[in-house]
Amino acid sequence: MRNGFCLWGWFALTALLWADPSVARERFEAAIQNHGGEAYRKLFLNGFKAQHDITREHGGKSESKRVEYRKGNKQRVEIMRGEERFVITFDGNGGWRKDGYLVTGLAQEEIWAQRDSAHGDFVVVPHWLEQATLVGGEDAKMPDGRSAFRIEFQFPLSEEQKKLPTKPTGKAYCYLDEKNQILGIQYELIDYETDEVNQAAEIFHNYREMPTPAGMVRMPLETRYYIGNRHVGTYFLTALDAQSEIADSLFERPPSEAPPIVRETLPTKVPFRMKGFSLYVEVKLNGKGPYWIILDTGAASTWIDAQIAKEAGLEKIPNSDYYGVMVYGAFPSYRARVKSLQIGNAEVRDLTIGVGELQYTPLGDDTLDGKKVIGLLGRETLSAFQMTVNFAERTITLEPPDAELPQGTVIPYEMFGDHILVTMGVGNKNQIRMIVDTGASVNLLPPSYKPDKADGVWMTLEEWTKRLGEIHEDDEYSFMTGDMRVYRLHKMTLGPLLFESVYAFQKLAEGARSDSIIASKTKHGLLGIPVMRHYKITFNYYRQLMVWQPNTEQERTADNAGYGIWWRKQGKDLFVRWVMPLSDADLQGVKKGDKIVLIDGQSPANWTEKQLVDRLSYTKPYRPLKLTVERNGKRLEFELIARNYEL
Repeated sequence: MRNGFCLWGWFALTALLWADPSVARERFEAAIQNHGGEAYRKLFLNGFKAQHDITREHGGKSESKRVEYRKGNKQRVEIMRGEERFVITFDGNGGWRKDGYLVTGLAQEEIWAQRDSAHGDFVVVPHWLEQATLVGGEDAKMPDGRSAFRIEFQFPLSEEQKKLPTKPTGKAYCYLDEKNQILGIQYELIDYETDEVNQAAEIFHNYREMPTPAGMVRMPLETRYYIGNRHVGTYFLTALDAQSEIADSLFERPPSEAPPIVRETLPTKVPFRMKGFSLYVEVKLNGKGPYWIILDTGAASTWIDAQIAKEAGLEKIPNSDYYGVMVYGAFPSYRARVKSLQIGNAEVRDLTIGVGELQYTPLGDDTLDGKKVIGLLGRETLSAFQMTVNFAERTITLEPPDAELPQGTVIPYEMFGDHILVTMGVGNKNQIRMIVDTGASVNLLPPSYKPDKADGVWMTLEEWTKRLGEIHEDDEYSFMTGDMRVYRLHKMTLGPLLFESVYAFQKLAEGARSDSIIASKTKHGLLGIPVMRHYKITFNYYRQLMVWQPNTEQERTADNAGYGIWWRKQGKDLFVRWVMPLSDADLQGVKKGDKIVLIDGQSPANWTEKQLVDRLSYTKPYRPLKLTVERNGKRLEFELIARNYEL
């Protein structure tokens, strides 16, 4: 027993020794010296330019090139795929991106992510002692399965991190071999779009001595990136310039470049068609067509079917293969050059768009007037213009991006990647982030939305679908499946704009599916066509502004669902044909099949059909209606309020 106790004590003492911060610190500082000491420390502070070849794994491989300019907390990254270049820059406080000819600021979520990940780089490792607390060290397995000595650091949490549903730990690790060579680092990667906290790792291979003004630095030529234990890509260092001065001007936001449009043809007004809540316009590609395409401000890129690309003679850009992502997963795509893309009289020249197999997307069998719909008209095309979508006229007006803004309510917005992102109010308390998406046939609340009793009413998707089937004979909402709720929100606000009686969906479980991969898996919701259709909206990507103008009262009431009821004549009798789920009529108990005997205390028997339509459907919003019905031999009275139900 005594021997057993002594053996246990020896193990305990050993564990304490390995966890001793002084031992871990000694080994960590030895590692810094092994990789260049003071020269290694100054590399991050003095700045450098590094070039990489990148291989990414997305169920397959895609390749690109990367140029990084770094100077302290300032970082500029240029990604090149084929002939395309994408730039994202962070200066320690804010940042911007350049995609093609357009320059936009980073959304707040992206700024947080850039700030959080600033320590996730080989060149920053020597400064972890200044940024975090060294906790201790122990033997452990790296994400690639190899054994190493792991040193633990504790980084302080930001205020934004403390508010996350799943709080990060703030822990980061540095892995060393027995000779105190840095084998890799591990840290928390926070996605502020999904509120997910993942473990990211960088595993280093193939070291070489690289010259810097302060001396030689032993750098890894190969960095393998992991999310959890999954290898997602590899960076191959091809050049390092630490001798040239990094100019501060590299991190300053430049103006957007002139878009590749033919200005002489502008402005132009182009009709669009609506099928369900999707907007369809005709385009020509290299003079071929016209083709129907969906106008989608939520689409990151214009993307068309490979068959149409071949028919129009689009030229594939070399080394531009990538994996496109839509609702049902990833699929092979590539980038192609369009010499001319025409929307009415508007023309964009030398544009680069995505091409893939339409059969792998939700658009695979979409047609209009018997003609195949070829894809999505997305951000890089739409941003070339100031675009006004007039839902009452069913037209879009295209102008140069520097055109005068129309009169109306100006709404500034952020660009989250390729998406128009705004903050909206729900009820009196909730603030939610919403993507303004003309490709969204419904309004979709983010999973993070927590309903307040005062916000509105709701029911399950199962009940909603059952009830809605009594109204809609088509299958318009069949894409909504799984554990979801349907809300009728009393009010939503966008700046000074007020939207009332808004119907919206919310995903509650992982298995639930909607028509948007963006809002179905992230904390951002979608503001869709059901709200936008009551306005004339101008989009200006260059200024990051929208202008909202309401349709006229006549236009607003023309498609008004009214009280959530309709009627059918049976001789001289009037019956409720259907009841809108969650409408005033529904909530007060009006039922399908109820016989309407009195309207505002008067018998409708002698009313003309026009009088009935004007009173029951095309009436002004918020006008009260007294309705008396007969059900099972009993009379029931209801007082309903007319609303523009945003379904």
